[in-house]
Amino acid sequence: MMLQVARFETNGIRVARISVDCTDVGVMVRFWAAALGYEISEQAGDAALLRHPAGAGPKLLLRRRARPRPPRWAGRRSGRREERAEEDEENPNRLHLELYAVDAERVIGWLASLGAQQLARYEAHGETGYVLRDPEGNEFRVMNAGPTAFARPFS
Repeated sequence: MMLQVARFETNGIRVARISVDCTDVGVMVRFWAAALGYEISEQAGDAALLRHPAGAGPKLLLRRRARPRPPRWAGRRSGRREERAEEDEENPNRLHLELYAVDAERVIGWLASLGAQQLARYEAHGETGYVLRDPEGNEFRVMNAGPTAFARPFS
């Protein structure tokens, strides 16, 4: 029997966990658990690990950091490389998520009701969607994936 690797996996590797620095873990847990339909897998005072109830998809680790990096979308950097390097050394890494939705317009309305803020429409490289901010200002995208994007297994 041949083992089939889902098309989102490359060389047998896939994302297992995504870590996000934040200042208020509780606020971020409520937002991302509701937004993704995840549940709390583990929680300590300064961190929480969220997972899909069926174990599908990557886990989301929310870690408290006293002074996370100010949010900024990739490609918006300005200044000389040396200035950016100094700025990056002062602040811990943050991350932006790119989420796929069958109907991005419907999903962004729902995410706004949870506390997200819509910033802009996104269109590049044949993809369309929206740039939003979560309750702590981390920018993320909700991209139109189309009806076949969820037809493949994740586990």
